[in-house]
Amino acid sequence: MAGILEGQVVVVTGSGRGLGRAYALAMAAEGAKVVVNDRDREPAEAVVNEITAGGGRATACVEAVGTRAAARDLVATAVEHFGGIDVMITNAGADRRGPLLDLNDDDWEFTIRTHVFGSILCSVEAAKVMRDQGRGGAIINVTSDAFYMGMATLAPYCVSKGGTYALMLVLAAELSPLGISVNAIAPPATRTEPMLKYVDSLGAMGLTDAQLAAFRGSILEPEEVAPLAVFLASPEGKTLSGTVLSMTSDGPTILRGPSYNDPEPELGAALRRLFN
Repeated sequence: MAGILEGQVVVVTGSGRGLGRAYALAMAAEGAKVVVNDRDREPAEAVVNEITAGGGRATACVEAVGTRAAARDLVATAVEHFGGIDVMITNAGADRRGPLLDLNDDDWEFTIRTHVFGSILCSVEAAKVMRDQGRGGAIINVTSDAFYMGMATLAPYCVSKGGTYALMLVLAAELSPLGISVNAIAPPATRTEPMLKYVDSLGAMGLTDAQLAAFRGSILEPEEVAPLAVFLASPEGKTLSGTVLSMTSDGPTILRGPSYNDPEPELGAALRRLFN
């Protein structure tokens, strides 16, 4: 039985590890041809090998996103290897943290270039090809509710994710008339290396052992979040634009202003099919 993304060409930035890896594997499992991106060759090729060993199709593109040249190379890799591009997921991130008054210019520049410039440039270069192909497409930006929560020691990350959220809204307004859906995922606390480092630092910020244990118990696995990306890349998901999805232990949610709510019944049913 064909997957819901059969034949689609998907680029996932920062997909050599963590959530990006889970997105890439989930896309391939639904029949997509995947361009796996990482700044390091070894993790990118490991994910490609994992996909191809399972009968899927994938290729690696080793680039540090954040420059126009890197974005163009990613899109060109999709076109050259698989004949086009249908979905761009801007997932690549950077982990620079510390007290706000101690951060240097490089901490800010590196984080903003990776998250914000990387999302802008990869989205725009993918959208140009999608427009010229004339069959629409989907852009999925990865943001975070950290942008309105204001998390201590994570200033560059919070600011960058606010920029990514704003970018998604502008892209949705401009690209929807071209048949290109633009939405975002705001992953919950997920078991990735940066998140585990952040959790380890919370004790020094005054959290009790009980609070730390509760927080650790709420952390989801990357594979539990990945179906959100599959949905937004699917035909049903492409009917949305300008929407932010997240995930809790109770199921998928939609960001409305500063809070999350259950999706409308029809959308909720479509999402839950992927989680059951």
